[in-house]
Amino acid sequence: MAKVFGSGGVAKFASSLPSYGIPAFLGYIAAYSEFIGGILLIVGLLTRIDALLLSGNMFVAAFIVALPDAVRDPDAGSNKLFAAIRGMELPLSLFAAMIALVLLGGGRWSLDAVLWSLRRKEAVTAPPPQ
Repeated sequence: MAKVFGSGGVAKFASSLPSYGIPAFLGYIAAYSEFIGGILLIVGLLTRIDALLLSGNMFVAAFIVALPDAVRDPDAGSNKLFAAIRGMELPLSLFAAMIALVLLGGGRWSLDAVLWSLRRKEAVTAPPPQ
């Protein structure tokens, strides 16, 4: 949410991406996909699609942004491996969670499941075509 509504907004976030070799327009896509995709994940709508898109986002955050930063600028006297792990911990765990949602779906209490069951009931109770 800070990427969209924070200081400088999406433009500030997008302007920082070319230093990582990522085009700036992808910053706008990433920021809004995190915001809108997060809302859709909370309600359980289009769960697998949202999780797939967000897993790509988290992969880039972990391996393209966080890993090089952690290896290049570790704390003074610290081990580069531990600095890299600490720097990648959050995006990597979110990446794993998104992969799990892609594979498992939103579950029976998600809006996807509720809409699917309503659709199935309509198909069963609908009169046969004549």
